[in-house]
Formats: sequence, C-alpha cells, structure tokens
Amino acid sequence: YAMLLHCLYVVVCILIIPLFNESFYGTLNAFLICTLVFLATLSHGRAAYSDPGFVPLPKRKLDFSDLKTNSNTNPLLKVNEEGWTVCNRCDTYRPARSHHCRICKRCVRRLDHHCPWINNCVGEFNQKYFILFLFYIGLTSLYAVSFIIWSLIVFPQKSEAQIIHSIVICIEACLFGIFVITVFVDQIQSIIDDRSLIDSLKLDKESRNTPRVLPSKRVLFENVFGAGPIICWLLPCDLRNSNKINDSLDAYTV
Repeated sequence: YAMLLHCLYVVVCILIIPLFNESFYGTLNAFLICTLVFLATLSHGRAAYSDPGFVPLPKRKLDFSDLKTNSNTNPLLKVNEEGWTVCNRCDTYRPARSHHCRICKRCVRRLDHHCPWINNCVGEFNQKYFILFLFYIGLTSLYAVSFIIWSLIVFPQKSEAQIIHSIVICIEACLFGIFVITVFVDQIQSIIDDRSLIDSLKLDKESRNTPRVLPSKRVLFENVFGAGPIICWLLPCDLRNSNKINDSLDAYTV
C-alpha cells in the first residue's frame, strides 16, 4: 500500500499538478492513475479477506486414528472415484483437488499457494481477485514508467525533486512490475492447464505430460472469473451465480 500511495503521490502531486496545471491531459492522467490504484487496492482487499475455499470442518470431531495407523494401505486415505479424500491433519473429508495449507491449518479447495502478499491462501473462491491484483499492479507499474518517460519528453526541464522521485518510481515500477507480471502469467497458465501449482508439484513427469481432454479456454476462464462479457472480468466482484458451491452438492454425511 505504501508503494501504491507513493506512486500516486509522485504522479499526481509531483508531476501532474505542477507540470500540467489543470489541463485536460493532466486531469485524464490523474483519473487513470487514481482508478488503477483504487482497483489494485480493492482487488488486494478482496483477495486478502475473501474465503479462499476453506473446506468446512465437521460439527462433530471425527476419529481417524485407525486410518492414520494404516495410512499406507487404507483406501479411505486414497482418492476415490469422485476425488474425495480424508485429510489426516484436519481430520475431515475433502473434495477433489483440495489441499492442506500448513500456515492456515485448513484444507482449501483448489489450493494454488499461500501468498504472503495477501496473508491468505489463493484458492477456488479468491483466485480471481488475486489475479486482478497482479493485473492492476502490473498495469500501474507499466503506466507509471510510460507516463514518466512521456513527461520527460514533453517537459525536459524538471526540478531536482521531480527527477529524484521519477527515478525512484521507475526503479520500483520495473522491479515489482516484472515480478507481478511473471506471477500473473503463471496464474493464467494454470487456468488454461486446469491445474494449480500444488497439483503440478504433486504429479510426476509422466503424469504432467499425459494428454488430457479439457473444456474450452472460455469455460476454464469462466470457472474463475464468472460468466458474462470479458470486460466484466476486470471488476473485482463476484460474477458467478454459485461462487460457493451449494451445500447440497458438497455435503457429506458421516
């Protein structure tokens, strides 16, 4: 947040207001940078405070001690036909492609990883917000560098403070921009492959290279971003009618 506010301060207060002085281009650029920072902050908040897809714990504590003693041979700890398994840490049943997070100490549906940036897991229910956070941070970094270069061309004569702030912002934008764009591309690839990071790590080389029949890319992206026009995918809000799968589909009786 400090870096976003610093970027906003430099672009608006150090560059736009002194150089453009209420011109149309100054107003337009101020609106753009404020919008990008707002969307990045909102996406980060949604990713950090949304339920990533925690598997509900049973109301009554289940005793799986007999399963743990025979963990290598007991079939209940292995994947069944529907993909359900038993987590020997949470002591609960979990649906297919759910994994245990050792930091949150909970199982998460389609867990990709635990991200320190949002202090939360990235799972089925908040992956969209995490991707949008990366997208808007990368877009803000790209915009900041482009705007500073353009302002140097239009206004080559700048004060010492403007030059120093511009250099600092360019360095920050390049470093964080490259990083978040790399992670963003990795997240997009995981959607296209329909396989999270943990899913990939748990597979051997032969299984990774085995051909699979996957839905269309449009369907795969709609599973994460929701149905509707692509432009609506850029909004950090839930567009899926059933973001959290109905209890009737995921309920189990013990």
